[in-house]
Amino acid sequence: MPETLTESLDVPATNGTPLSGDDGEWMGPTSNGHIAWVRDSQPLTTKRLTMFTFRADDESGAPATDLELYMGMPGHAIFVRRDRRVFAHVHPAGSAPMASLALAAAPTHIGHATTPVQAGHETHASLPPTVTFPYGFPEPGDYRIFVQVKRAGRVETAAFDAHVE
Repeated sequence: MPETLTESLDVPATNGTPLSGDDGEWMGPTSNGHIAWVRDSQPLTTKRLTMFTFRADDESGAPATDLELYMGMPGHAIFVRRDRRVFAHVHPAGSAPMASLALAAAPTHIGHATTPVQAGHETHASLPPTVTFPYGFPEPGDYRIFVQVKRAGRVETAAFDAHVE
């Protein structure tokens, strides 16, 4: 079961030149379609691994056929509790700690893992219209889920609200 640790942190002021390279020009409202959260009616609860599936649709409502890898992944999701006490950046393969646990538990052959730890790093040209992210909420409350996918060279972001019991 993945667990998100929460803690207060004082970040010192930084010196030097601000970072550049903002990819904001790629972002904007979804074009030629929308992103839908595919879910059942079961309430969301804490400390339980849940698979969150999102589907990109084209302008006619049909599943999109133009998804591309974005920064090496089929998609990215951010889970943020409304009071900002919880923040998690998740990939379809899970988080870095989840991948580390899978790698540590995998049988090896000459120092190489034999498990598909990098599932979600597909490189084929035609990605499916759905992206699924594993996540377990550490605390109850109201959350916003941000999902990013890349379609036809354009990064699209959708936001969803979730109440966790």
